[in-house]
Amino acid sequence: MFAQTHQDRAISPRMSQVIDRDALAGYLYVQVADHLAQRIATGELAMGTGLPSELKLAREYGVSLGTMRHATQVLRKRGLVITVQSKGTFVVAQPEVDTNDDRREDEPQASRRLPCGSSTP
Repeated sequence: MFAQTHQDRAISPRMSQVIDRDALAGYLYVQVADHLAQRIATGELAMGTGLPSELKLAREYGVSLGTMRHATQVLRKRGLVITVQSKGTFVVAQPEVDTNDDRREDEPQASRRLPCGSSTP
């Protein structure tokens, strides 16, 4: 009764055109990461600036917080952002390659935790 499905969440019109929930091409968090990488590449999210909070981004894209955290992790693996504990996530580089390719390294791997204070895998 209180659970809210992804269909019920308000998605910004801009994001609803970007995310294809029925795509067979890959995981939703990879689609979100690809779109954020495109925003970094175009300068919409400029180097040295902080990303909005994961919660705010999750609401903007109409995805769960867990999906957004996976997307942020993908961006860290690609070297586009760093996360500083208690400070936020910051853009540190622009993509060097096309962000729409099928990147198999972004697919799920065994979970591993980073040591406290570590910002990259």
